[in-house]
Amino acid sequence: MRITIWFFFLLLFSALCVPSTKAQDTSSKPKNRLNELDSLSSLNQSNDSLLYETIELAKKVRDYDVAVKHTANLINLFKYENAARAKDLIPNTIPLLKSVEDKEVISKFYFELADLYYYSGEFEESISNFDSAFYYAKDKNTPLKGLSKLGKGIVYVDKGEFGNASLTLQEAIGYFQKDKDTLNWINAKNSMTILYGKNGFYDEETKERNELISLAEAYKKYPSLPSIFYNAAASANKMGEQDKRIAYLKQALSSNETSEYQDFFKPILTFGLIGAYAENDSLAKANKLMTELEREPDQISGFNEAFYLDAKKRLAFAEKEYQKALDYGTAYLNLKQESKEYEEIQEADYFLSKVYKLLGDENQALKHFESYSHLKDSITNIQKARVLTYYQTLYETEKRDLKIAAQQSNINLLQAQKKLQRQWLIFGGLGLVFAFAFYNVLRSRRFAKKAQKQNEEFSQYVISSQEQERNRVAMELHDSVGQQLMLLTRKAKSSGDVFIQDLATDTLANIRAISHNLYPVVLKRLGFTKAAQELVNDLDSTTELFFTTEIAFVDDVLNEEKALHLYRILQETLQNIVKHAKASTVAVTVLKEQSRVSLTVQDNGIGFDYKEVADSGKSLGLKSIQERCKIIKAHLEVHSETTKGTRLKISITL
Repeated sequence: MRITIWFFFLLLFSALCVPSTKAQDTSSKPKNRLNELDSLSSLNQSNDSLLYETIELAKKVRDYDVAVKHTANLINLFKYENAARAKDLIPNTIPLLKSVEDKEVISKFYFELADLYYYSGEFEESISNFDSAFYYAKDKNTPLKGLSKLGKGIVYVDKGEFGNASLTLQEAIGYFQKDKDTLNWINAKNSMTILYGKNGFYDEETKERNELISLAEAYKKYPSLPSIFYNAAASANKMGEQDKRIAYLKQALSSNETSEYQDFFKPILTFGLIGAYAENDSLAKANKLMTELEREPDQISGFNEAFYLDAKKRLAFAEKEYQKALDYGTAYLNLKQESKEYEEIQEADYFLSKVYKLLGDENQALKHFESYSHLKDSITNIQKARVLTYYQTLYETEKRDLKIAAQQSNINLLQAQKKLQRQWLIFGGLGLVFAFAFYNVLRSRRFAKKAQKQNEEFSQYVISSQEQERNRVAMELHDSVGQQLMLLTRKAKSSGDVFIQDLATDTLANIRAISHNLYPVVLKRLGFTKAAQELVNDLDSTTELFFTTEIAFVDDVLNEEKALHLYRILQETLQNIVKHAKASTVAVTVLKEQSRVSLTVQDNGIGFDYKEVADSGKSLGLKSIQERCKIIKAHLEVHSETTKGTRLKISITL
């Protein structure tokens, strides 16, 4: 469980005060009273009665800048504990915005709305209001520009939109660097480390965090250094590095001793250390710390309750008090389900499945294990999608920057040409005009070639990443889930429960089928020749297509990489035939000649316009085949005519 930087950043930002403009009312007495209330409210933003009084008087004297400014402060006061009360303020305030003169007041109001919706889980509303806050702040020298981008980036993190989060946080970092705002620059960098950790980019997270720790330690007054160490401990726990986990938590507590938010951080950090001690055979240390915290009821309630329950369930489990562990674990799961923290829900379900199993309740153990497995698969799929989206976004960004650089270069060249033309009119020289034009053409061609090369490299990288991820997921399904299902199947047989036995058997078969599709075991064990024959046989038995095959033994001349890509090409081609060709017969031929291996697949289907499809770039399957051919340096030939079928041939030079 991580600590988000956003909460502590907002503690710092809540003191931001926006000056009001001149009142429009000419009555001096109410105006003087409003000036007094405005000053008091700016100094004491935790007094809701004072804020309400200031807002009402500001409306009466038509000083809408002051009214909206303190409405924003009131929303900030209510948003954590009473969101409904904060939302009640919105309808009566929106009409006032058109009369506000200071755009920074409007920006601050939308910023607080965005944060309110974020804590209410209404992410789309939050993003929309962060955009509005940025819009009204963009023309002024105000920290709200960078802060709005930072807030929007954090919402994207929680939404799981990895690429958008990364780019938006980088924008925020750019604003903070420009403004020399070291504190918020560190806050944004901390959000980047959380982003990397959530998506399993532990190398990037470690590199970013080491730089961040150096910055934070150099910035003596940085208040959230304890949270950086705490999140580092969370990642160390995920990677199974328990010594580092405990060391980071101790560093967090040590750095907290000089933090101005020491009282807030201390119980959270201590609960983390209790859990780490409990799971690493240090029960005496864990119990000592827990006893100290439980002496003060406010340390184990409110915002701290989830951290407390997490530590208690780990401690009870380590002490083999499984009924207590069950009670604490159930309460913890209920809290996390309310806040929809899916990674924590996954961990809580897995914990309860272990507890129920030790208590002898197999039904509940299975129920929670199924919930855990379902969430784990979902999160794994989401993470894979995020990784691909992230790299796609980076690629698109680089391509955009390249295009902008080329355009800027052209602009610079045109300006230079205009200057030189004036000189050439004097000296009568025209030769340099052609030289610059030729240079511009060369640069444009070089940029185009570079963009094309990056496109190809990215596509090939995505394919390689997909194969690695397929292999990893297949191994996890086989080694982890598959083994557990086999054990469950045996237990179901011994219990005599036919329903559970059939369910377990079917699930095991489905897992094996998924694993086989992700990475065919027969390809690894028996080679390409057997795998290709089995692939054709499977389609022959499950479709109405008539297959003819001539598959020579080529395993002795194909290395593992070429065999894998050739198998994927065959698999993609046959799937396209089944889905789109409307064919009745298919011929698959694999031949080995003196200097090459060839794969030919021919059908009698409806055919297609190969050039049109290839140029459009809309066929992901065809694009995948082309890129795989480039990876293994194979020659691709496709002959297809409408109503006359398709013939695809791959030739690999040995």
